[in-house]
Amino acid sequence: MRYLIFALFAFLLVELTQLPASIVNTKHNLSVSGAGSAKATSETEVCVFCHVPHFSQPVGKPLWNRSMPTTEYVMYDSEYLRRMGYPSIAADLGSDNDTPGALSRQCLSCHDGTIAVGAVSKLRYDYDGAVIDMAGVNPDGTIIDTATGFIGSDLSHHHPVGIEYDSTVSKTFGNGGIRSMELKATPDTPIKLYEYAGYGGKYVECSSCHDPHKDNNKFLHFDSGTNHAQNFVGTCTSCHEKTDWVGSVHQSPPGTPTYTDADLIARYGTGAVGELGCANCHVPHNGQGVGYLNRQVLEQTCFQGAAASESEAACHGVGGAKDIKSILSRAYTHPVLAEDSLPGTQHTNLDTLYGTGNPDPDGYKGMDWATNKHAVCMDCHNPHRARAGTHIVDGSWYGAPGTSTNLVSNVLQGVPGIEPTWPTAWTQPTTFTTMESAEKEYQICFKCHSYWGVGAAVNGINTSGYVSPSDGVTPLTDVAWEMNINNKSGHPVVINQLARTGSYVPKELNTVQLLTPWKENPGLNTMYCSDCHGADNELGGDPKGPHGSNLKYLLKGENQYWPKKPDGATLYTIADIGTAGDTGVICKNCHDIRHPHDRWTSYMSRAAIPCVQCHVAIPHGSPVSRLIGYTTFPAPYNYGGNSLKMTGWKKKAYDPLDVGTRANAYAPACGGGMCHGTSYGGYDQNLMP
Repeated sequence: MRYLIFALFAFLLVELTQLPASIVNTKHNLSVSGAGSAKATSETEVCVFCHVPHFSQPVGKPLWNRSMPTTEYVMYDSEYLRRMGYPSIAADLGSDNDTPGALSRQCLSCHDGTIAVGAVSKLRYDYDGAVIDMAGVNPDGTIIDTATGFIGSDLSHHHPVGIEYDSTVSKTFGNGGIRSMELKATPDTPIKLYEYAGYGGKYVECSSCHDPHKDNNKFLHFDSGTNHAQNFVGTCTSCHEKTDWVGSVHQSPPGTPTYTDADLIARYGTGAVGELGCANCHVPHNGQGVGYLNRQVLEQTCFQGAAASESEAACHGVGGAKDIKSILSRAYTHPVLAEDSLPGTQHTNLDTLYGTGNPDPDGYKGMDWATNKHAVCMDCHNPHRARAGTHIVDGSWYGAPGTSTNLVSNVLQGVPGIEPTWPTAWTQPTTFTTMESAEKEYQICFKCHSYWGVGAAVNGINTSGYVSPSDGVTPLTDVAWEMNINNKSGHPVVINQLARTGSYVPKELNTVQLLTPWKENPGLNTMYCSDCHGADNELGGDPKGPHGSNLKYLLKGENQYWPKKPDGATLYTIADIGTAGDTGVICKNCHDIRHPHDRWTSYMSRAAIPCVQCHVAIPHGSPVSRLIGYTTFPAPYNYGGNSLKMTGWKKKAYDPLDVGTRANAYAPACGGGMCHGTSYGGYDQNLMP
């Protein structure tokens, strides 16, 4: 009978060798005829390394012929999953020795490096265990830790196994938006889930994605693609159904961006970014970006993608198709590369839910700078949902005339944001509604540049000591405070001028005072933060957006300076602005500054009156109309603490000198009331305390 059994195994081996695609042609053939470097020195049987027809191990199937590992594994963990409320990995899933489940532990009996590859329970006449002599392994017979198939006992860098598959988990944001786990209700065939006695639900194991007998790259169940890249993507998308992924810039990039890394192309059968899909950024094993299985730490994944170096990648690194890293290396940037931002370690996709005054009840970090100051690519971009294109017209610094809005651009689609509850004029917003997907650009910026990030402020100035990275001295201000819709004045980022509740009539500037594209529909336009802040050479090919600049405050446009000239020492005056051919002061990008200043040009020119003698130096907003400031205002609104000279001002509804043109209808009261008195009816009220 014994001879009959082994004769049957020999017959099966012959049958296996005749199959065009089978384990015989793969690295899982550990016999002397195997294709891999790890193989027996003389053993000819193929199946015996895992299976035995009789006397199999009590744990393991089918007919398992190896001992189960007793390893204590470090399991996959993720703040994102915990914040979502996703089921934790079970403590004793179908085994006697802790997670993962028995099916995965069968694979790990070779791949974790604790049991000799050739160690089997039964071998022919030996029923007491045996160790088959192997080549290409460690001296103790275990898998070499540099081998592609080595997993080890730290599973935190690998796709989770022994974890329940639950597509029903979701998180609701303050605006009612819902972020799901983005999992299909049931995985597509041929992906498999498993059940365990005593446990509800279905579970993911190694064999959910891998068939150890299949002759294809990485033993994938899904192998209907024309190359490994398609099989990789097909495996991921059999379970993961990322919102708006189809048609996104990374799923279907414009043009045909391609890697030049020869090894990558050979491994995946293509170098096309669009065809590689998920493989551009993620790996199921040995991901350096813990928690998201990114290939590298978060931003380095964006720079390098799947390539061995940035220069070989059609990505966002130095030499890439859209080089963002070089922009981030300029003098003034968002601190993605800065040491204090701890790249790749301080961000989860749910940070937005928790800011100053609203800490995560589970103790994880949010947007509060005091505990989690950071800026990473994912704070402003959702790589699964972003589309190509911004609101800016090619060849221009701005959008097309008559189309100015503050709605998120394509590249910002699907990014969480916050919307303030607006308090009384010149008061700090401290209550916010979190948004699953920001609808307007400023809602993304406010995550950091408001109370939600910088904390408490007095008169718009943060009390935590944060300073502008542009000079390391100027105190940072709360931008949401400055753009409060109830303030007397402000740039129309949040609302258009006609909707500003705190403003006096006439609220809007007219077509004489504005330039294209802003002169279209005056009073009805809104604008973007990125209309004033961005790269210094966007017209010359810099990727658009406020990633970095060689200019302070990330100012952009044909004119890129404020409040000092390029020499960094001299304040702009009305005399400079009136000079023919003058460029420099950023206000001239949108405003024809001759109006309403032309009535006083002669006097102002002779006196060389600086702009910041009348206007606040932080021009986001003011408690006084037309961004006027008073001597009582503190720095940095009062530039240097002593630039502002006005003590009172009254916005006039009508000026008879204009004879109906209204070109100067918004001028300050002249004579004794302009700077040092209270004539012409008194002050524009709402002074800073």
